[in-house]
Amino acid sequence: AQGDRISNGDQLSYLMETVANGHTFMSPEQSFGITAKALSTLTLEEVNQAAKDLCSHVTCLQADEPADDGVLIVTACSPKGGVPGDATYCDEETLVKTVYEACQIDVEPEEDVPVPHTLISEEQLNKVTQENPPAWESGNFSDGTPNTPADKLTRPFTLRRLSNGIRVGVGQNPAESQRGHLRITAPGGRDAEKRLGLKSGSMAVGSRAMQEGGAFGPWTREQVELFCVDHLLMVEINCSEESIIIDFVFPTTNVGNVGFGDDVQLGITGTEAVLQIVREIIVGFHWEEDALGRSKQSYRSSHESLQKNLEGKSTESIMEAMSNNDERFLS
Repeated sequence: AQGDRISNGDQLSYLMETVANGHTFMSPEQSFGITAKALSTLTLEEVNQAAKDLCSHVTCLQADEPADDGVLIVTACSPKGGVPGDATYCDEETLVKTVYEACQIDVEPEEDVPVPHTLISEEQLNKVTQENPPAWESGNFSDGTPNTPADKLTRPFTLRRLSNGIRVGVGQNPAESQRGHLRITAPGGRDAEKRLGLKSGSMAVGSRAMQEGGAFGPWTREQVELFCVDHLLMVEINCSEESIIIDFVFPTTNVGNVGFGDDVQLGITGTEAVLQIVREIIVGFHWEEDALGRSKQSYRSSHESLQKNLEGKSTESIMEAMSNNDERFLS
């Protein structure tokens, strides 16, 4: 999906590395095709054997495993000036003993996280479509902009309204190849903290908590993150002085495919995937305590870093003077 977006510098580096190693130079499409064919021939036993060979320098230290050939090198860093008996003291004997004891511990495999290919099933989609039939309505404006019909495309922007009241503006960019950008703007932002009687910084911390979280509906944060990775979605949630802004960057092609080679099954497009994310954020977002903690820690770290930076501190002082110490404009 991004093969035509590789810069000239990256292409040149790839070509030089290919020639230096005696490899075959291939275009992204050729490389993808060869990789898909290779993956379709791999078996689980071959993958497990390769993993075993890669980890042999660790597994050979177990008591019931045969010793591996070659030299095993271990490097450790410890505080200077440690004395024997100290918890921070390290010499050859204690290092070897620690490594050996660690290799005797059984390692439990991590639980596989099932990655959803779609966040909304066909049955759910049909149900909500029947309950709330989608419809376009004409765009009505109060600033003098002429009203736009619901059944006609206008240039440079098509401005309409959905039947649920959401305003939609669509514009075409011929410079973007099979990529789309969606921005959702919700009025409010830091300005709403004072008007609604909220605690200072609550809107900013809340929007960052949404960015740090991501669980909604029946899906966990890990599943949603993997869904976005599989469909090449980028999501960013920010809070400005006037609004909360959610930005999405997504491919318009089928990227959530399943299988390889002749067994490939087309998944949903990136456009459908990003609209599923939008729907779940609006109707089923889950607030998580650990995400809120990470959000607070992020702002705390940013503020402390700003106070130690001459340029940042100077900017903060100027904003204090210009805004009369209005906390909505400060860190």
